[in-house]
Amino acid sequence: MTVAKAVVQLVATVLAGLIPALTAGPLDTIGWINLVILAAGTVMVFNAANVPGWSYAKLIAATVSAVAVVLASSLDGGISSAEIIQMIVAGLGALGVGAIPNGGRAAAA
Repeated sequence: MTVAKAVVQLVATVLAGLIPALTAGPLDTIGWINLVILAAGTVMVFNAANVPGWSYAKLIAATVSAVAVVLASSLDGGISSAEIIQMIVAGLGALGVGAIPNGGRAAAA
């Protein structure tokens, strides 16, 4: 299954939107920006190739989006509880992407 890592990143993105909204209230502007960053991370993870020698491309893409969430959250001067939850979920998503082995490449017909 070559899309498993993208599915993990997608689940992390959905959870980063749902969990803070359910526990800390509606998302503010930075919270929505974080969701857009994580959605872009999902696209990056999906598009990163499973090429021999580049086995960490998907992990790097997920980590970049998680770090971008931390940076975006720190821009407004204070970090809300919803943003903390989003940072934790983004980090766990990146760890999940790294934990799943790369899928094999499709055989040429």
